[in-house]
Amino acid sequence: MQTVKLTDKVLKSQGWAYQFDLTILANQSDESINEHIRNVYLSAIDTLSKQRSPKILIGPFYLWICQKKLLSNNYQWVDGFALIVTPLFQKVVGRDVNPIVESMWQHKGYLRTETAVPILEGAIPACIFKDGQAVPIELDDELLTRLSDMFEEHQYMLSIMNPGMSLRSNPYK
Repeated sequence: MQTVKLTDKVLKSQGWAYQFDLTILANQSDESINEHIRNVYLSAIDTLSKQRSPKILIGPFYLWICQKKLLSNNYQWVDGFALIVTPLFQKVVGRDVNPIVESMWQHKGYLRTETAVPILEGAIPACIFKDGQAVPIELDDELLTRLSDMFEEHQYMLSIMNPGMSLRSNPYK
């Protein structure tokens, strides 16, 4: 298995968060919920691999996953998850493009797409898409420690720029 080393720049990058409401699966097992998340993740990889743009195929893009409370279309907090792709596509291809948004719309529970910094969402990096291939990212103790430290650093920097901001608990601990 190929080892993927994540730089600080990658861990701090901003991307697109595709948000999903998991309450549509409320009466289903954890296995069914995990399968739904897996299908969304795999469809994003499949869609990226079928792009005609060489810049998109070359990448690299990082796919992150996190389960968290999200604001639904009815303005209620719901159990949800986000698939986050970093960096923003225009950073790679140089123009406004979002090659996977249409495939995301097709999945149950799709809420919205918005920009996000995965580290601030408590997301876990799942894979890197590069040269038309998805390579899984191994989540080990060293990576968890780096994610935790990076989250704390971001919280600190945000609190300096926004006095009075309430600090969130570290999702990586």
